Amino acid sequence: MRKMLSVVLSLMMFTLVLTGCGKAKDAAVEAVSEAVSSAVAETETDAAAPAAQQDAPSGTDTDTASAFYTAYMNAKSDALNRLMDGLGNNPDTMMSAFSFLGISLSDLYLLPAMYFGLGETSVATAMAMMGAKDVTYSEQGNSYTVTYHNAEEEEAALNGTYDKNKSLVTVGSTNGVENVFAETYRTAFGYVGQFYFISDDGTTTLYQIAISGADGVFGVVSGGERPAPLTGNEGADFPKSATEWYAISGSTITGLTSEGKSVNFEYVPSETEG
Repeated sequence: MRKMLSVVLSLMMFTLVLTGCGKAKDAAVEAVSEAVSSAVAETETDAAAPAAQQDAPSGTDTDTASAFYTAYMNAKSDALNRLMDGLGNNPDTMMSAFSFLGISLSDLYLLPAMYFGLGETSVATAMAMMGAKDVTYSEQGNSYTVTYHNAEEEEAALNGTYDKNKSLVTVGSTNGVENVFAETYRTAFGYVGQFYFISDDGTTTLYQIAISGADGVFGVVSGGERPAPLTGNEGADFPKSATEWYAISGSTITGLTSEGKSVNFEYVPSETEG
């Protein structure tokens, strides 16, 4: 859960970076971090055991869907935070960082997947933090289903199928209409994943991701059809086939903007990134 909230904080941090007010940014992030930490401590009391499992290092047992997806989430968030920090602090790529807001927000949409296999109490506790109501949870073998009413009183559902230590495939819907397709696969080098979203007006966005250690490649495709399923045999550079992509490898950030401009510069962490 803390990783999920850190993603939200990273978005707030980036927005403040664009204002150019460093002191205000640091103060705001620190204040919100403290408030969120307190809220998490209070609301996760009933889910202490699952949380402990989620905070385990990525090299530990990933037999459960929850542990598998959380390990991926942690690795992806670490790489994405570094990439967004670099893009946001470079005058030539500040606006490019907005391309990744959807990837970060997809983590919130897929929040129930972090609790697949851990029981209805854990799922309900997590969803309550997002304002969800009427949460139901069921599992049968390696398949999981979470339904709830969101803040707009719409009925949302997330279904997942877990192939032990290999993949997690999820499909989401709102009011019975499928609008999300997401996959995560473990690979020899780390992870590959994709998230396909259909907005209310029918426009679509596809995010493709490859994570290798602390490095990552993130691709964005707007207006396309639902992608072909992943196989787990994709290479570490597969998101670079997207019309827009960015990568961080060590201290180097490369990419191709939505306008077709190449990006290549050295990443210097901001003070908040340490």
